[in-house]
Amino acid sequence: MDQDRIIETCLLAGKIMLQSGAETTRVEDTMERLITKAAGLPRSQQNYTYVTVNGIFAKMDSGQTSFVRIDHRDHNLDKVSKVNQISRSYAEGKMNWQEVTLALEALEKEEMSIPLYLKLLCTSALSGSIMLILGGAFIDLPAAMLAGLVSYIVYLLLWNFVQVPFLSEYIGTFAGGLVGFALSLLIGENLHLIMIGAVVPLVPGIAITNAIRDLLAKHYISGSIRALEGILIAASLGAGITTVYYLFII
Repeated sequence: MDQDRIIETCLLAGKIMLQSGAETTRVEDTMERLITKAAGLPRSQQNYTYVTVNGIFAKMDSGQTSFVRIDHRDHNLDKVSKVNQISRSYAEGKMNWQEVTLALEALEKEEMSIPLYLKLLCTSALSGSIMLILGGAFIDLPAAMLAGLVSYIVYLLLWNFVQVPFLSEYIGTFAGGLVGFALSLLIGENLHLIMIGAVVPLVPGIAITNAIRDLLAKHYISGSIRALEGILIAASLGAGITTVYYLFII
């Protein structure tokens, strides 16, 4: 099989996975399995990939090397799962290479199937449930749910129009914290738990988890970058809530 086609398709698989929030170890493993299966060669130093959070390299024994840049990353574990399923189907002989290429090209264009109203509903439920788990009272439930919902909506609006990292998280939690503070004066009792509800939807859980997994797999560069990203996002969330405290509460 033409090695240019193999590398091109494998880079597409890796690009979809990395843009959808997969850890670098999983991306490398999937790409190398596809390359070695398609080329009929064992995994070796002559056929390998190198993945960072911002780029993917792939090389074959012929010396053919290609690179793809990753400018934007999101969280869509459904796409990660589908790429893995395509890879497994190819390894089991249920798909040929052309079908793999077509499936990946269709998957790249696929939009997230979860409707916005369901995401907002889950966001408010998450904020309320975390507040209750931490010992909050039911009287604080509406305030925590609405504060978390406002944080998430403001974050989405800013990210879609501005796309400035960390600023969207900061303003989102500031708006959610402000709403939580105002509602706590009317119907709430535990302000600090309501504030936790405002922050929870934007906590970088996947980034932190991927950072730990990459570090444990000795992918120190990717793991360190992801860890730094998670720390900066957490700091932005904390700064947003702290601003509310300093301006309106203390």
